[in-house]
Amino acid sequence: MEIPENKLIRKIRQFERRSDEVLRGIGDDGAVVAMSEGAYVLVQDAMVEHVHFEFDFVDPYDLGKKALYSNISDVLAMGAQPLYYMVTIAVPDKVTSKEIGRLYRGMNRAAKEFDVIMIGGDTTGSMRDFFIDVSMVGKVVTKSYLGRNKAKAGELIAVTGFLGESAYGLSLLRQGKTGRGVGRFIRRYRAPQPPYGVWKELVKRDITTAMMDISDGLIIDLERMMVESGKGARINLDQVPMPAVLRKEKRENLALAGGEDYQLLFTFPAHRIGTIFEITRMGFPVSIVGEVDKGKGVRVFEKGQEKQITSKGYEHFGDIR
Repeated sequence: MEIPENKLIRKIRQFERRSDEVLRGIGDDGAVVAMSEGAYVLVQDAMVEHVHFEFDFVDPYDLGKKALYSNISDVLAMGAQPLYYMVTIAVPDKVTSKEIGRLYRGMNRAAKEFDVIMIGGDTTGSMRDFFIDVSMVGKVVTKSYLGRNKAKAGELIAVTGFLGESAYGLSLLRQGKTGRGVGRFIRRYRAPQPPYGVWKELVKRDITTAMMDISDGLIIDLERMMVESGKGARINLDQVPMPAVLRKEKRENLALAGGEDYQLLFTFPAHRIGTIFEITRMGFPVSIVGEVDKGKGVRVFEKGQEKQITSKGYEHFGDIR
């Protein structure tokens, strides 16, 4: 990069927001925040060039939004309201200060959508690839945190939104298809905004038991939830919400294993199904896709017949798709 670190930090500092609760923000060895009593969630998520993204497919502005969205999604999934975040970037020579400015403007835009405040971070050089790492803190606003370990046998499994949109958007970009009618999918890949509106309804109505976001794929993420809860799950492929084009092209696997949807996956007591219907009538897309049982693993059924799934989702240090 063509400017020194200190000058870059001064450029970044313009995005710092003032708050009476922030005693010390950017400019010191650490940030100091005065926080009231309560439970707080701290998360951290990194994105690495050639692993999570390619600059050929995503602009620095959208990458900044996506980096923040992925952390916000994690905080929401725990039943917490996002509050503050810190950012570490590793910058190779090929990335300019103008592009870094766009990255931070993207983060700033996403932060304003969720009223999250940046309070610091770190910058370093990189010999080859770009790297961004965001850490975030949020305050639990539910009666108790919504963890992966709380699913109970007999509960229903639901998801928000549509699955497979992001993965389909990436496949279109790889094929060079960016024309009419595909913008929805490409936008979902580049800047997958978490479903904040429906999250607020779920929290307000106190309906969820276990919750997580879908970042690596429905099947692998649901398996992780079931392992933590010591339970099994049955999923009905016919009920999994996905764009019609995926069924038409017989690419349902993108909805099951595509990843980077950042929709919410949660369980809830069967007797609260009426509340879910109320939320859907308000215009929020929520789909009941299966049930928790006393078994192990995740079994997928289509038209009543069990379906063998070879593609489960993305796993670092060994892609299992």
